[in-house]
Amino acid sequence: MNWNIAVGNFFFRYRNTAFPLVFTLAVALLRPGVFFHRPDLTPLLQGLGAVIALAGAAIRLWTIGFEYIERGGKNKQVYASFLAQKGVYGLTRNPMYLGNALIAAGLVLVAGSPLMVGLVLPFFLFVYQAIVAAEEAYLRGRFGERYAQYCAAVPRWWPDLRRAGAAFSGQRYQWRRAIRKDLSTLLGLCTGLIFLPVWRIYGVGGWEAAQASAAHAVLWQAGVFAAYSVLYVCKKRRQFLYAAEEFEQRPGGG
Repeated sequence: MNWNIAVGNFFFRYRNTAFPLVFTLAVALLRPGVFFHRPDLTPLLQGLGAVIALAGAAIRLWTIGFEYIERGGKNKQVYASFLAQKGVYGLTRNPMYLGNALIAAGLVLVAGSPLMVGLVLPFFLFVYQAIVAAEEAYLRGRFGERYAQYCAAVPRWWPDLRRAGAAFSGQRYQWRRAIRKDLSTLLGLCTGLIFLPVWRIYGVGGWEAAQASAAHAVLWQAGVFAAYSVLYVCKKRRQFLYAAEEFEQRPGGG
């Protein structure tokens, strides 16, 4: 087996644990610093990072709302019951990983550590391309010529917006499903955007410099967690996060 595919299969299996762990350890060990000896660049880079991360989350929500596939695979292995070609998958073959890569890049910039940019970001980008290689090998074997034709028409990464008309023809955006399926990702993203700037202030200026920001961050996080808790309860009770047609499709109407 190709070593890149082997790496992709490994991280596909353990990504839900490995990725948060690697990022958390990097934040703890690779202290924030000043980019290019220019303190004035920090607010600009952190703002840019927040925009990039939010763009990644938007791509994920956009994707899930139109065409939902088995993101977790089957038995922690790459799996697909059908070849998704509509919605955002009609513009790019890997919209979810594109969104993930943007979130990772954005949060690394928000963390404000030059070492994270130089070490952690390349790691995440390498792992995502390895996972994509593993998925492509699986899809090529499962769907054969259909997948080859799809690859020839749709770019691997950068969306081809010229295909939007055909990709979204007959599609309807399901915002409830998008929020329901990506709730934990949204919580993690919001938590990172709230506390990483505080961590950077603490790393550079100490606790006294970070106290006021930390107090505000705790209040923001309390609001985010309250909203998450309400949506999580609705999800578990199958309330307004499910559309009427989804209730009809579920066993027992729920």
